[in-house]
Amino acid sequence: MIVGINLIALNAHNGTGPFTYIQRMLTQMGKYNVQDCSFIVYKQKQISENYLGIPDNLKVTYVNVPTLGNGIKRIIFEQTLFYFYIKKCDAFYSYCTSMPLFVHTKRYFTLHDVYFLSFKRRYGKYKTMYLKWITKKYIRQSDKVLTVSEYSKNEICELLNINRDKIYVTYNFVLPPTACLKNVPTIKDTDDRTIDTNIKFFLYVGSLQPGKNIEGMVNGFESFLEHDSDWHLIIVGRPTHKGKEIIDFLKDKKNISYLGYQPTEVVNFLFSKCHATVLLSFCEGFGIPPIEGFYYDKPALVSNRTSLPEVVGDAGIKVNPYDIAEIADGFKQLATHRQTYIPFIKNQLKKFDPNKSVQTFMDTIGIPYSK
Repeated sequence: MIVGINLIALNAHNGTGPFTYIQRMLTQMGKYNVQDCSFIVYKQKQISENYLGIPDNLKVTYVNVPTLGNGIKRIIFEQTLFYFYIKKCDAFYSYCTSMPLFVHTKRYFTLHDVYFLSFKRRYGKYKTMYLKWITKKYIRQSDKVLTVSEYSKNEICELLNINRDKIYVTYNFVLPPTACLKNVPTIKDTDDRTIDTNIKFFLYVGSLQPGKNIEGMVNGFESFLEHDSDWHLIIVGRPTHKGKEIIDFLKDKKNISYLGYQPTEVVNFLFSKCHATVLLSFCEGFGIPPIEGFYYDKPALVSNRTSLPEVVGDAGIKVNPYDIAEIADGFKQLATHRQTYIPFIKNQLKKFDPNKSVQTFMDTIGIPYSK
């Protein structure tokens, strides 16, 4: 069997959630005996093979396409000149909503969410209309569509009027930390101020964009500080859509530190030191940071909507992301009763077992394997 894997939407060495998803799938796949199967990986030429991190025991051929960026140039290329690069295969998989529509084989892709419909402030009217049209077309032309949570499956079926039998849930997951944690000698915020990680702090890890509800999180935390001023909030992540406005909003906030992007070892160190994680998104197809925190026995404060109740279960507090008083009370409850939620973490991690996810992924596409 030959499986084509379309990664050409990745245009830089800073892949976000969808790329991390397929990278983890391939890493976990490398722990199996993938019988009689080889892969053809399509990527933009500036993306190094080392960055992709595909295990050596998988049989992989790389095909480079030109440097395309991630805008209209890439979209046009994918539906035109890309066909000259595509080699014969038995299945063709795209890791995100990005599919050459007329490739002659079985087609699969992962649709992580329909954020553009459930959070309409993200795009304008015409772009939303286009995304709805093209996503439905991708789904119709694919044999099966994968998604990362039951919540996302329900939303895809309802908002795009898709038959449930065509959507398969392959839960997102986090691989357990393997390296020993090291003390990071100096961590600085974006204003070059040193961060004391021995303080009591909550941790947000994720992009800075409106759907993540950074403003609501900060307002709720500030309200909580009025009753207990000893706590801090550390925010880690890259600015994306309207990110500069959010950074300006964070300026000079008491007991709040914005660190920008940080390497994995620093983020893991912060997970190990924080009191709890926070993710109060308006829209979330899955929500990885709470799971990352679970590996360090850290409960979570999350929204009571989208996929987050499914992800966190009883291992955290769920609040209305639009209610500042409720968010403040959530911080208070976690500050004083964290131990109540820790016993439930183990079961949540079992739910998102990497082996279950990768086996479902391979079964859905038809990749033969054995342990």
